[in-house]
Parts: sequence; structure tokens; C-alpha cells
Amino acid sequence: MKTKLKRTVAAFAGAAVMSLSLLFGGCTKIKIADYPAANTSFKYLKDDSVPYSSKETAPVNPLRGFRGEAYITLGAGEGYPGSGTDAYETLESALSRVTPDDAVLMQIYVYLIKYCNTDIPSSAFRELKAYLEYLDSLGIRVLLRFAYESDENGKSGPRTKNVLSHIDQIKGFFEENSALVNRVIYAIQLGFIGLWGEGHTSVHNLNERKIVEKVFSSFPEQFFIMVRTPEYLSMVPEEYESRAGLHDDYLVGYSHEWGMMDWTDENYPKLLNKCKYSVNDGEMPWGNASPDGVDPYGIIRQAAGYGLTSLSIEHNYIEDGNNYLLKQWQQLYLDEAKLAELSVPYNPNLLENGKISVFDYLKHHLGYQYSVSCLSAEKGKARFLLTNYGLAAAHGFTLNVYSDGEKVYSEALDGFNIFSEKFIEVPYSGGKLETEIISRASEPAYLYNDIPRENGRNILIEG
Repeated sequence: MKTKLKRTVAAFAGAAVMSLSLLFGGCTKIKIADYPAANTSFKYLKDDSVPYSSKETAPVNPLRGFRGEAYITLGAGEGYPGSGTDAYETLESALSRVTPDDAVLMQIYVYLIKYCNTDIPSSAFRELKAYLEYLDSLGIRVLLRFAYESDENGKSGPRTKNVLSHIDQIKGFFEENSALVNRVIYAIQLGFIGLWGEGHTSVHNLNERKIVEKVFSSFPEQFFIMVRTPEYLSMVPEEYESRAGLHDDYLVGYSHEWGMMDWTDENYPKLLNKCKYSVNDGEMPWGNASPDGVDPYGIIRQAAGYGLTSLSIEHNYIEDGNNYLLKQWQQLYLDEAKLAELSVPYNPNLLENGKISVFDYLKHHLGYQYSVSCLSAEKGKARFLLTNYGLAAAHGFTLNVYSDGEKVYSEALDGFNIFSEKFIEVPYSGGKLETEIISRASEPAYLYNDIPRENGRNILIEG
């Protein structure tokens, strides 16, 4: 549920329907593809042959972690529809709340309500391009969602033919600005349908399946497209299923009717397996709109179960100038016994006095977190253990290893997800040994090791 102006809708929706499954394509038969179960523990002992990062020295890596939230209403020059607030002022305000906590991601809602019954004019696309260019200049990467409706009492909204036509236009925009789009956007949410593009409560009855199929067949193939529920996931054509991620916009740490799926559903284990192989996002309810409470330990379990790459700290943190749960969880600590009880990965080198706060655990373990240990070099070979302490894989990233400047190893990291670890052996003649973790848009990520970082690479051995 989006902006603070609309929090009360959650209560209204909950009273009006039994569960989200009735809102989101409730008659759709659930169909979830089979994926291998991920590892549930580490099996190798690590050493300190390569110094580890602490919380203070850890890198701020791209395309993972906490995110903020902002809006732009095309054709109105404002942020949230009807707010009267300039879109760039809205963005700057949102950034000021989240960047102090190393957030480098923003969820951006692009509202198309001005054009729900017409074509999107070229002036609106110029507006969108300028906005994305500004985000790019700040080094911010975007989780993108297009939407129309934002008022539960509104009378304006698109019909299916309008949505399909707009998707064609947006496809053209993506193609014409492919370099910018590939650099700035890290994932796309299905959007378009209903309030806030969340998939429910539309003014007009929309053909959801047609819209799902159109989005997946039209938008760039390098992007994961997140859907809100298993019902929408079941509408994704089989040929595009591997590009489908999920977003749960009501994380509370336990099974809830407004969440992704009933945890007792026979398909729930399959959903969790699926999540280990896609880019997924989550958010908690607003700080003043969690009537049933939120379980912090359950949130960590959910983040691990869904393999979350990103999590909103626009919600339930410091909105309205108050200190809500995520802020309070900076003082709620987890020791190793509790982390073991939760069955989640953790980097022991990030613990101070044997503990880490719930907030810092999420900050450092959302998405990927790679480190190296057990380094040795002898008889013309170098060998090390690569470990992912994060909750998800580095989707779209590649690991390269260089020996004396020559690439001697390369592997895509998309499948290197939760509890993954692997010994890597490469030719080595005694010179410099470097690792490079690089995104599809050539953004470097660094190891959680306190070793030199130079030209987008970590130096394991100086040579």
C-alpha cells in the first residue's frame, strides 16, 4: 500500500474481502514451476587467510539492500498524483530519509493517470527520460512500476486497450533509450493494474492475463519482472517464467491474508524455491498501519525465504518524523544462537561482541554478500573459497578472476544464491591475483574482505 495518504485503504480492503487472493486474480489456478531447493547451511570451514570486512569497512555494493520510494506523475510535474508537490522535491525528500543508511536503490512509481484514455505524448517521455537521467547522475538504481490509479474513490482509469497501447509505447521508449534504461533500472514490477499498480481495485474491469502477457513479451529481456501474488505468477507464459520475480508488499513476519501466500498452502514451498532464482522485493506496512503487529524474527525468516534483494525503508522506519519498527530494531540484537535458530546465513565477522542488530543484519545480508577465504597459492595454481553470506544471488553479475592481468576464470553468479559456497582453482604464476564482480551494466561490486579495491577489482595477492 502506497503513500501515507492512502494507508487507510489497507484496513478498508481487509474488511471488504477475506484475503488478497480474492483481490488478485482469485479464480486463477496456482501454477508454480519446479526449482531445485537451495542449500540450508554451509559445509566448509573458513579461515582468516584473507582479512574480512567489519560493518564499518564493508563495501556499499550496487543493486542490493535497502531502498526508498518516490513518485512522478507524468504530465503534471508533480510527485504523487494530486499532491501538488514537485516530483524532484519529492525525490530529494525521499532520498534524504534513506541514503544515510547506504540505500542506493529507489522504487519509482510512474503515474500515467493523465493519459489513461489517450496515447502518452512525446513530452511525457521526455519528462521520464530527464527524471531517469537525474537518478543516474546520483548513482541511484531503480525498481520501476507504472501505475494509473491512486485514489480508491477515483472515477478515472484505463481500459485494457489503453494499457496494452501504452505498453507498446513504453517498449519503444525502452528501445530508444536502451543504454540509459539498462544502466538505471535494476528490475521492473508488473504494475499498471489497479490502485498504485498493485493489481487490485481498478475502476474498469481489466483483462489481467492479457496485460501480464504483454508486459513480459514487451519489456527488455534482461530485467526480472516482479508480480505481487502467485495468481499473477501463474499467468506468466511459460517461456517468460524464468524472468518472473515477486514482491510482497505486506511483510509482517507471519502468514497474513494480505501477504504473498498462505504459508500452509501446498504450493508455498515451491514458491520459496522459485524465489531463490529470481530478483524479489518486499516492504512492511506503514509504521502507523500494522494493527496486528510485526514479528522482527519472522521478518528475517521471510527475507531469507523470499530471497529478498531489496527491502523498503520508506515504510515503518522514520516516516512522519517518528521512530517506527525498523528504527527501533537498530537496538534489537541477534546473537549467534538466535541466528542459528532462525536458520539464516550470517557473516560472523559482522557481529560485534557476538551480536548484530536486526536492522544491521538486514542492511548487510539483503541480496548478495560475497567473501573469500581459504586462499592458497602453490605449484602453479591458486585456490580460494567463495562464500555468499547474503540472502540472494547477485543476479546479472559475473565473477571474473585475473592472474597477472589475464582473465583465467569467469562464471555467472545468478545461481550462486543463499548458503552457496564454492572452491575456485585457477592458474597462477606468482603475480597479481584479482577478482572482479561486475554487473551487466559494468558496475563493480566488492568482496566483504578488507583487501585493496582497485579499478573495480579486489586484489587477493599483490604479486
